[in-house]
Amino acid sequence: MYAYHDFDDLSGRKFAIIIDEAHQGQSGESAKTLRKALIDKALAVKDYAEEECIDEDEVDTTDLLVDTIMAQGMHKNQSFFAFTVTPKNKTLELFGTPDPKTGKMRPFHVYSMRQAIEEGYILDVLASYTTIREAFRLVRVSEENPELIEGPALKALVRYYKENGWTIEQKTDMIMANFLEKGRRCIDGKGKAMIVADSRANAVRYFFAVKEYLKKHPNSSCNVMVAFSGTVKVDGVEYTEAGLNFDAMGKPITSDKKLRSEFHSDRYNILVVANKYQTGFDEALLHSMYVDKRLKDVNAVQTLSRLNRTTRGKDSTFVLDFVNTDESIKNSFQPFYETTLLDGRTDFNRVYDLRSKIKPFMLYNSGDVDKYFDYMSTQTDKKQTAASLGRLSGIMKPVVDRYEELETEEEKFNARMAVRQFVKAYAYITQLVRLHDEELFKEYVFAAHLIRLLPKAGHVPVSVDDKIRMEYNTLTETFKGAIVLDKEDFELSPSTGKTTPKIPKKDTLQNIIDKVNERFEGEDDPERKNMLESIYQTFMEDSDFAKYRHYAKDASFEMFVKSLFPDKFKEIATQCWMNNTDTYQKLFNDPDYYQLVMETMARELYKFLRKE
Repeated sequence: MYAYHDFDDLSGRKFAIIIDEAHQGQSGESAKTLRKALIDKALAVKDYAEEECIDEDEVDTTDLLVDTIMAQGMHKNQSFFAFTVTPKNKTLELFGTPDPKTGKMRPFHVYSMRQAIEEGYILDVLASYTTIREAFRLVRVSEENPELIEGPALKALVRYYKENGWTIEQKTDMIMANFLEKGRRCIDGKGKAMIVADSRANAVRYFFAVKEYLKKHPNSSCNVMVAFSGTVKVDGVEYTEAGLNFDAMGKPITSDKKLRSEFHSDRYNILVVANKYQTGFDEALLHSMYVDKRLKDVNAVQTLSRLNRTTRGKDSTFVLDFVNTDESIKNSFQPFYETTLLDGRTDFNRVYDLRSKIKPFMLYNSGDVDKYFDYMSTQTDKKQTAASLGRLSGIMKPVVDRYEELETEEEKFNARMAVRQFVKAYAYITQLVRLHDEELFKEYVFAAHLIRLLPKAGHVPVSVDDKIRMEYNTLTETFKGAIVLDKEDFELSPSTGKTTPKIPKKDTLQNIIDKVNERFEGEDDPERKNMLESIYQTFMEDSDFAKYRHYAKDASFEMFVKSLFPDKFKEIATQCWMNNTDTYQKLFNDPDYYQLVMETMARELYKFLRKE
């Protein structure tokens, strides 16, 4: 809201405000500024005077505190018409209509997802859904077993699997086989696909993996683009979106409009994305989506709905999901399938409860709050002088110092969260009602500034790549068919703002590996584990170990995996088989299993040997 100062001459009028995508950002500063800019000043003064039991001429509208409190709550001269496919609890409370029978907040009008699908305006993106379960096992290969902060270490271990070249290649093979056989042929042969990666770096990895696949299948008539923001470093090389996408003339595609146009053309039919284009991307020719990212609630609906646009010849969609389950996707879509209701209202006293949770940390007192508010009330020029900045620092620095002196990271997290929750609750609740509490408002202004100064807990990057290897990984289909939603209204509850403290916890690398394996490992198979360990150990003790270390350092990754290692693997596996026929029976009786084990070990050994 950059123009709100120009609205003064519109005082006394009524306004209709139309809001699209109403589930986003309707409780922040810009929303409050809009409401404040459009109030009928005379009517607001009258209401304020009545509520304060004073005469209208006693209301000082030049007082920052009075002027701000007067603008709080709902205003009779403002009517909001808000549109969204995915209403949240706050959306319904801000813009909903009370049901005269039940008192529940409901939309003024509903054109449901179910009705839109049945009437053919959008397609059902859950009608053909396949989920894949990823299973893998990591082993520690170093003698070192350091203590690490569990959260970052768990993420690092999963990231090791997700970024592994073999993992990306396996998934790419599955994606491309499906798309070329099915999705590409849909919509009269114009079907397009979107691959949703969990990071910008993995979006780049998928981009190159698809490029490599297409080189091996030159008759596929496919081409791939990638969309991400900024610059991303992958394996030591920096990439940008414009540096990877080119138009028909070989020129870099540098604008959003050009990228959309090129993808719509016949030249491209696969788009890899990471956050960008998961919302607000309209391409009716999108038929297939391949998801390698955790999706939940509104984000799941918004992302998968990229497929629901209709066009001539398009009568179906398809989703292949490597991360989410059919149950989790159903739970994300169900609230928005029919009418969404809000059962209950926010307890306005909650803002006082949240305020009280700050006090035990003894970060500040009423004197600090008054000093800051007095300082803000005297600031008429946005350009602060050295003297004013010094005064501000003198007020806030002791508060930040007290925060830094808290003994544990848990205390710091809880203190920061208490301040943050109070600020968010006050900003939201004062859009619903006017809180005639000057001290509470002062503390809100103080806390809103303080939260920007309190440093978050630092996270030391965790690197474990040189301490682990992937023993195996598999992809198994777990669900195939339609995810069927229930034809019934869904009730939401008011937001509580509760947050579980993220308490830093340390554990050994081996214990953290065990936790990851317990979560992601497939059926426990001791024989397979012993077999793989035996092959790995035999290779480490083999007389050709030094020669293969030399191969790994001189040869390309593909040459080592495809050409140099297979014969050695066969030799060692045969040797192990002769010593224990039963254990290795499956390895030699199942060609696909043999290939999986051999290529997995080759890739891990290549990385290990190059570091030797």
